[in-house]
Amino acid sequence: MRTYKRREEANNQDPYRLTELPKDKPCAVYYRQSGEAQVGNISTTLQTVDMVEHLVRLGWAQESIIMIDMDAGVSGTKKMEERPGMSQVMTLIENQQIGLVAAQDVDRFFRDVTQIEPNIFIDVCRRNNVLVLTPTMIFDFAHPLQGRFHMQMFREHAQRAADYLEYHVRGRLVKSRHWRSERGMWAGRKIAPGYMVDNRKTLPNGERNPSYRYYVPFEPFAQCIRAYFKLFQEYNGSQEYTWTHIQEQGPFFPEFSEDMLPDGFIFRMHVTHRSKQTGKLCPSRGGLRFILTNVAYLGHWIHQEAIVEWDNHEPLVEHDLFMFAYNALSKTDFYGEPNPEYAPFRDRRRQPKETRDEPYPTYAGLMFSDDIQGLPHRRLAAIWYTWGKGYAYQLYVPSGRSNVWNIKAKLVDPVIDEMLLARLQSTVVDEALWQAAISNTHQGNFEDIRRLENEIRQEKQAQDNIIATLGKLTNEEMIHRAQAQYEAAARRIEMLKAQVELLHSDKNRQRTLTTARPALERIAANWDLIPRAEKRNIFQEFAEYIKVTRLSRHEKEICVQWRDGSTSSQVVTRYNWHGHYWNKADIEQLCQMMDANMHQVDILRAFPGYTFRTLLGRYAIHGTADRKYSHYQGERPYGVRTRWEDTEEYRLEQQNPTQYEETSQTLVFSASIDRLK
Repeated sequence: MRTYKRREEANNQDPYRLTELPKDKPCAVYYRQSGEAQVGNISTTLQTVDMVEHLVRLGWAQESIIMIDMDAGVSGTKKMEERPGMSQVMTLIENQQIGLVAAQDVDRFFRDVTQIEPNIFIDVCRRNNVLVLTPTMIFDFAHPLQGRFHMQMFREHAQRAADYLEYHVRGRLVKSRHWRSERGMWAGRKIAPGYMVDNRKTLPNGERNPSYRYYVPFEPFAQCIRAYFKLFQEYNGSQEYTWTHIQEQGPFFPEFSEDMLPDGFIFRMHVTHRSKQTGKLCPSRGGLRFILTNVAYLGHWIHQEAIVEWDNHEPLVEHDLFMFAYNALSKTDFYGEPNPEYAPFRDRRRQPKETRDEPYPTYAGLMFSDDIQGLPHRRLAAIWYTWGKGYAYQLYVPSGRSNVWNIKAKLVDPVIDEMLLARLQSTVVDEALWQAAISNTHQGNFEDIRRLENEIRQEKQAQDNIIATLGKLTNEEMIHRAQAQYEAAARRIEMLKAQVELLHSDKNRQRTLTTARPALERIAANWDLIPRAEKRNIFQEFAEYIKVTRLSRHEKEICVQWRDGSTSSQVVTRYNWHGHYWNKADIEQLCQMMDANMHQVDILRAFPGYTFRTLLGRYAIHGTADRKYSHYQGERPYGVRTRWEDTEEYRLEQQNPTQYEETSQTLVFSASIDRLK
């Protein structure tokens, strides 16, 4: 049986008429520069300001022109999905939101040697009837007569752009630059601080300059470089101490001016870091390490990470001084092999306690953990971290791995203070709890005293047995051993008696505790003013010990064992807004919200403190197969550098939480709910 279809309408467009510009629809201006160094040059003005003015002259309103400038510093050889700006252009075309896309030239769109990306772009523009405009040509790929001709012209322009990059830039310009660099000559890259480049082809007497394009010491900066190496040696190879000294006391790089540079020489200032204390120029932490390991200061020349010319120019630093710094920082030698002389700095000095900014942990010696298999109830050590500038509770194994885990004391002590205060307030108010606390303390002390007295009786019995057998011994060595056992038993008896006396003093404290209820009430009312040592004493009256359990990399459970047998627990979280401490549940929640294209505000609210760029990066790593965050297509009223605390919704929520909660249900969350449906 034959199947019929509706007759196609005839195309009434005159194939010989010029294409009319779609001025009734918005248009997009695509801007791209290959490198960050090119951003802001004359090409930037041509691609942005001049192109917009050209479209206005053609008849578009200013508000109808969409500027897409996210590909500043992005190569045209990349695929369209790898370029945020080009991805947005394709989205606008596919959604038929624009009628024309403009650029300064075809090479702004593509430099693809394979010509795959230009053909995909042509097909998308043809299917959606979108024109492509340059200052010299209007490409209409959907034109009934000239469409194929325009396609061919666009492909030829894109091919020439790719060939220029392949044969002229890489084949000639880059090759000539490498030729110079391989021979120890400066080829236009950054100049190491402390040097300038001799750009004089001839000397004043007319002879050829042998130092043309070679490094020459630039003394205003060279003096600082030499001082940095000497400081590093004075601090015995400590980069941190050296850098701290430079930040606080210098020497600092001078502020460069053209008057400092001799005629015929080139110097490029690329040091931008400034000391937070003085505001003067100095190397950053990473920049100082680069300086101390840069063989250019020894006179050698590097090309593509390899030394190609030895003793190429005048060195700035003595050989022994440079090798001291190099061997302290570099694990490899000049040939990339393991450095046999590598001797990194080891800080064995302890910071004096009186100079430490953080007080000693309140509950040191009272914290235990069962996280080590075979070593239950392991006491945590209170240690000082030199680099962390603070105290921490550390779980360690004496033999083998020293550090199992640690947690900062400034995170734990306030939590225990809060639990102790809550316990103190409830105990002094409730008469039953108060009597139970006193009786539990008394019962615990009575059992300990009885146990110690039994041990004392056993030791005395052992002494009596030794005396009884001593008269029967004739061997001199055995007599000496018996005497040693008798003396050891005597020492243990003295130690046990001291513990009994201490517990008796605790009984006196119990009687004092019975009459101290009004004082404890005043302590609870003025808790913030109580010294740390007094808080520790109060804790020992009410609690036995603290148990810490590791839940995850950044979460520890703090459990206080009270003397009445009850416990209080709280989880301490170690926050880091750089995204290093994500657990599995956080990642799953983020991926679900991103996959559902939920509103940007919803996602920022769920992960406060993080920028949206950080969240997109985390989603790209854990939630996508190709590690591209362009899969998220939710509504984004804010930029990628926005945190939840920077949004207008957060400000409104802080001003009036109740009112904002009601309005947010209809304004923000409605978009997310629609997407989930």
